[in-house]
Amino acid sequence: MKNPKNIQEVLQDWESHTLNADQLYHQKEFKKASKGFAKSVDIIEPWLERGDKELNTILHLFVLSCHNTAHALYKQGKKKEAEYYYSHAHFRLLSLVSQPKPSSKVLELAVLEIKATFNQLKTFLESMNKSQLAGNIKEESQRVLRQSYMEYVDDMFVV
Repeated sequence: MKNPKNIQEVLQDWESHTLNADQLYHQKEFKKASKGFAKSVDIIEPWLERGDKELNTILHLFVLSCHNTAHALYKQGKKKEAEYYYSHAHFRLLSLVSQPKPSSKVLELAVLEIKATFNQLKTFLESMNKSQLAGNIKEESQRVLRQSYMEYVDDMFVV
């Protein structure tokens, strides 16, 4: 695979891998699907910190890729690996907003995705009887977001 030089090439590459993995998933080829979805995570993740005008799309596709990978892994019975990808989506976004002086654009766009990743991670952890871990992650997430000067952080994780 050639090294993509611009965001349009990255998005096309991401779409190709995702569509192929999705087809494999629907054929119940979960092992191959999870590898394809994981590749889509690898394709899009480096673009999270580039501040590109497509940041909203990049953030959303990153989360989608992580969740697709987690779901395909779960279908294989690989719960620990599935937990990793659900967690990775959430904590990677938290790391974006916890950087010194994140841009208001990053904060604005990441907050919605952080809420979605937390809800998915919480649901997954509770299904695995890890409610205390979910609570700890909620507290850590609130702490990180408070450091980014977000006043309404307590309400953000109310479902």
